[in-house]
Amino acid sequence: MKTEQTENEILSENYENAECLLQKYKEETAQYDDVTAVLDAGIGAHYGDRLRVWNAVCEGLRYNCRNYELYLLLGHYYLSENLYQSYLCYENALFHCDIYEDKCIIEELLRQFVLKYNISVHKAAIIILSYNLLDYTKVCIESIRRTTPESAREIIVVDNGSGDGSVEWLREQPDIILVENKENRGFPGGCNQGIQASSFDSDIFLLNNDTMLPENAFFWLRMGVYDKEKNGSAGSVSNYAGGQVVVSGMNQISDLLYFGEKTNIPMIYPYEDRLFLSGFALLVKRSVIESVGLLDERFFPGNNEDVDLGLRILKAGYQNVLCKNSFILHFGSKTFDKDPEGYKTTAGENRKKINEKWGFDVDYCLHPKEELIQMIEEPPERPMRILDAECGCGATMGYIRGIYPYAETYGIESRCEMAEIASHMGTVICGEIGKMDIPWESEYFDYIIMAGQ
Repeated sequence: MKTEQTENEILSENYENAECLLQKYKEETAQYDDVTAVLDAGIGAHYGDRLRVWNAVCEGLRYNCRNYELYLLLGHYYLSENLYQSYLCYENALFHCDIYEDKCIIEELLRQFVLKYNISVHKAAIIILSYNLLDYTKVCIESIRRTTPESAREIIVVDNGSGDGSVEWLREQPDIILVENKENRGFPGGCNQGIQASSFDSDIFLLNNDTMLPENAFFWLRMGVYDKEKNGSAGSVSNYAGGQVVVSGMNQISDLLYFGEKTNIPMIYPYEDRLFLSGFALLVKRSVIESVGLLDERFFPGNNEDVDLGLRILKAGYQNVLCKNSFILHFGSKTFDKDPEGYKTTAGENRKKINEKWGFDVDYCLHPKEELIQMIEEPPERPMRILDAECGCGATMGYIRGIYPYAETYGIESRCEMAEIASHMGTVICGEIGKMDIPWESEYFDYIIMAGQ
């Protein structure tokens, strides 16, 4: 077969012959699978063609998201850009590899990598709250075991007084650290117990027990939080997660998992800065937790504690990053569904609490002006200057940067406590646009958004 011939030529370092064979093969067949992608990326790497490597890896993982050789090539790709992401790619390659000889090679590669660069990535403490719903908990934990390497995580379950056999089952699981409560400590209280029970250097991954992890969801979430040093937290997209929903009307588990496999691959512009991220699946760097503190337990039993945490992370100078290439299946609010009226009451009370804490109507300022931004018809790579004339806390500016990563975002906000938060989404000044001298010259901006919050 020509692919085998091409591989032999690469191994013999006859790259010109390998290129000719590969191009001839691509002309003769319409098939471009993960094997072809590995060869294509390998040749591209030899010639220093980074775009070719990237495109080949993307296409290959779209065909087979478990191909360990493609993660190796992706690790090599990131070496010149981000050592943390490079390490994560090698670790994921090792996880997906089932060939003993190659596993040994990758293990040695990781060992030499750590020695050379004196760098590795913290594992994550996956913290799950359990309050009955044993069947969902089992499904969630099995998906973690199936899709994540043991070296990358520890599993901590905080049980809030279940009476359905959850505690008994959890006690039997050798890879789970169990915290048992005799009464319901709520979501923020239980999560804080889980954080305190975790290893001192573990990042924190808060995960609802009514979730399932498709292939590579956890991997790309970690890639997101380590994409930049200032990234403090990372969240996944889902089928049920408020403003993080990317698919609807799809109800079969198998369809959602397949959708996740096809979503959880490299993307050119995968990140969007958010004011906060939903706590259903939220990864936070350990150093950031130590900086901003634990979840605020005034929001018992749950609701708005994730909003509050996101705003605190922003105020401390970090970013909350939505990872559009990390999809996690969420069955959705199974605990709160047991008492919908109680949930409505709690949601209303906690909305008052967060507004009192921050001094403004928080919910009113959380949502970007998506319909206005969708009127901008520009290619994603175009550099632009965009002004949001009444920017609130900056949600729209974060949304813009997720679509137009080369755009410069500016804002004006009359309420200074909101302008302070928005300043982490762009260049922001506090003032009333109709009563102030605008500090930018005429025609400075490509677009000006005039709609108020």
